[in-house]
Amino acid sequence: MRAEITEQHKNFVRARAIVVDVPSAERLSPGCPVYHRCGGCNFQHWAYAAELDHKEQQVREALARIGNLEPSRVRPIIGSSDPYGYRNKGQFPWGLDDSGRPRLGLYARRSHQVVPVKACAIQDPIVNAVLPVANRLAEESGLTVYDERKRRGILRYLLVRTSRLEQRALVTVIVAKEDSRLIEFARRLMAVTPVVAGVVVNVNPTPGNRVLGPTTRLLGGNPYLYEQILGLTFRLSALAFFQVNPQQMEPLYQAALATLNGSPVRVWDLYAGVGTLACLAAVRAEQVTAVEVHPEAVEDGRSNAALNRLHNLTFYQGTVETVLSRDGLTRDGRPAVVLVDPPRSGLSSEVLNILIRLKPARITYVSCNPATLARDGARLQEAYRLAWVQPVDMFPRTDHVESCAAFEYRGS
Repeated sequence: MRAEITEQHKNFVRARAIVVDVPSAERLSPGCPVYHRCGGCNFQHWAYAAELDHKEQQVREALARIGNLEPSRVRPIIGSSDPYGYRNKGQFPWGLDDSGRPRLGLYARRSHQVVPVKACAIQDPIVNAVLPVANRLAEESGLTVYDERKRRGILRYLLVRTSRLEQRALVTVIVAKEDSRLIEFARRLMAVTPVVAGVVVNVNPTPGNRVLGPTTRLLGGNPYLYEQILGLTFRLSALAFFQVNPQQMEPLYQAALATLNGSPVRVWDLYAGVGTLACLAAVRAEQVTAVEVHPEAVEDGRSNAALNRLHNLTFYQGTVETVLSRDGLTRDGRPAVVLVDPPRSGLSSEVLNILIRLKPARITYVSCNPATLARDGARLQEAYRLAWVQPVDMFPRTDHVESCAAFEYRGS
């Protein structure tokens, strides 16, 4: 292979392939027409088995190199039965095509240049059914695309969430400012595309990379979708956190729930989102405490507990650091198991210190970033033993890999 260096740093360089002289037997021809321009996927030119091997090895190497943790604790990765069409949520920036017309797309790799797409290979087909209609209606309505440099225009992103249970979609139009034409846009989108159950608008007037703004309201239709995971039903608002691959979510959460053996008395679920894992844990534990920072997700979580008739689940709204510092949270004793599913940045030093001080019998760590899992695992080793790590390919064809790790207290 011949490559061209694109970046030089002290400890590494980046390069791009120019010519592949001898292709690997595991190299494929990507089916997506914009694969080499779009920044979404990384592995469409790999055989899926090779992708899985690479991701499993990525977890092993991160544990050993960063955390000084035993890589033999890593179980074989759980792959997907179909690496395409799995995403139940798509986020598409608005851009302009060569004729200056509004077009939805995806960002090119390492840039904010919008690559127009007619469909995305890893998205639910329902998402792809919405895209061309939204493109046409935006153009017909006269809604303009937001220009980051001039700070003018209206349309910023389109977010489409789908339900495997209902086979319907909830659409969010993210705009720089309110516009009366958005109501007609929503009405026509629901009329032309019956799979769209509802449309909401989110207003983000602030320049920069942040996608969502502080204000969200319903434009028309239903504000929620419903989904089923491992026998329970969950209500999803437009912007609440929920895993994007419901098929792979189930083995991931089954691995996490396996650490609740013996029907533990008290379980904490930190970074709980809409309470999916907390509700599933509440079926198995006597009492579950869930902590989530986003008020909308907490509202969804409480509704999900009521929907599934779970009366042993309590939600607290706030940052994990703030909520765990409250004296009343541990009044009834320390938890037997703590479930954590933090963002890619991992756990803060404050949270790690609190967990080590509390000494729960088990800490179950759901991670979307092997590097921060390894870093935090190294810190937990002061009091805990890594029992096992279960990688799950939650994001096929991308370079992300999800894992569930079980840590057991050394003193118990």
